[in-house]
Amino acid sequence: MDLSFTPEEQKFREEIRAWVKENLPQEISNKVHNALELTREDLQRWAKILGKKGWLGYGWPTEFGGPGWTAIQRHLFEEETALAGAPRIIPFGPVMVAPVIMAFGNAEQQKRFLPGIASGEVWWSQGYSEPGSGSDLASVKTKAERVGDKYIVNGQKTWTTLGQYGDWMFNLVRTSNEGKPQT
Repeated sequence: MDLSFTPEEQKFREEIRAWVKENLPQEISNKVHNALELTREDLQRWAKILGKKGWLGYGWPTEFGGPGWTAIQRHLFEEETALAGAPRIIPFGPVMVAPVIMAFGNAEQQKRFLPGIASGEVWWSQGYSEPGSGSDLASVKTKAERVGDKYIVNGQKTWTTLGQYGDWMFNLVRTSNEGKPQT
């Protein structure tokens, strides 16, 4: 079995490498290579650069504005950006929320949320942990009760990952108390 990259894949790698070298701000790369703290401005600056190129949602299909890359192309992108000292993409919007909206959101929701995620303009944070539960997701107590065509959410979240940066937060909530709590 030959596990070598094809000539096309090697060319793709070189294109990614050249683009990242030209577009990744040196001060951000220096922070990453020296394990220094990145600010929201650093992270959002890089996200917007990727967004402008259409690469913030690099795992997205073309129908939603992504590049439609293969698994190998996504791997090469991740490898080259890491080698160059680019910050990892904050996954909440492009990797966690967007695919759910693509799969289950209606056209209006897709139009409302996906462009802001793809451009890096809108940031999402993660709301899982609760007082007394920590990261035990099976013990979530926050409830979402359906009222008409909306949900009323009641509960608390603590240690909200990147909550200080988020424009929006996705939450883990309970819609029913029936059945065994599971993770």
